[in-house]
Amino acid sequence: MIILRRVIIFIYIFFSLANICYSKIQMKIIMKIDNEIITSHDIEKEINYLKALNPGLNQIDKDELLLIAKRSSIKEFIKKKEIQKYRELNLQNPRINDVLNNLIQDLNLENENQLKNYVEDFNLSMEDLKIKIEIENEWKNLIYSKYIKSVKIDKERLIKKIEKNSNEKFLEEYNLSEIVFVKKNDMTLGEFHKTIKESIKEKGFENTANLFSTSESSKVGGKLGWVRKDILSEQIIEKLKDLEIGDYSSLLQINNNFFIFKINKKRKVKIEIDKKKELDKMILFETSKQLDKFSNIFFNKIKLNSKISEF
Repeated sequence: MIILRRVIIFIYIFFSLANICYSKIQMKIIMKIDNEIITSHDIEKEINYLKALNPGLNQIDKDELLLIAKRSSIKEFIKKKEIQKYRELNLQNPRINDVLNNLIQDLNLENENQLKNYVEDFNLSMEDLKIKIEIENEWKNLIYSKYIKSVKIDKERLIKKIEKNSNEKFLEEYNLSEIVFVKKNDMTLGEFHKTIKESIKEKGFENTANLFSTSESSKVGGKLGWVRKDILSEQIIEKLKDLEIGDYSSLLQINNNFFIFKINKKRKVKIEIDKKKELDKMILFETSKQLDKFSNIFFNKIKLNSKISEF
């Protein structure tokens, strides 16, 4: 009896140690950011998350997918660390439900239960999803608090736009995607633009946005959704005016950033102009675009001061 008990204990210890060793083999350290590590398990979860949002990513090779996931993980980790200097994440934040509802629509699902089943197919939980959403929510709050006083809105220009459209019964809307980038130091602008165009031809616009775009929209393949034509700047309208559905624009420079836009769909919507509401809507759009610019500047500043090592 004593011998049998010892044998059972030995077997239990052996398999426990074997599992620990196996886990260590499976969970490799991929990167280190300052004193924190990102493991192969973290990267695998990020790949699954990106695939869940962008089914087209299944078409690109593993090395490129790994590159996208690493870049996305670094971005999320740095944002989370900066946020936690000021506040903790709150998974009960009601704004999370607003994002979940938008996601349900984007994925052509009917309710949160279907979304739960969908993400579980990618080995993710609803809590995983809520954490990612809350990081983005709190990052936007942080950027707003830091930079809202730096936002400059030309109200007179917007009011003139509204007056111009006040007699219109229908206005055009574009469903847009974007690729935003800055010129790489080791390539000319022409060379980098050529690389992006070749990638669009080979992998599609959305996958190219995942690979190259620096915008927050890159995680969802550069998708911006429906945007009214009159809200867009004259520079962008000029680039879009002759494009058909499925076409993408030539290169557009705005400050230090370069943009390529794709028209996914077009439609004309009936409108009744409420000048105050229209002005509020335009101000919100302009504010959002400027805060996105400040977000990139602030993030890159933090990243520059972070020690990132790959293994």
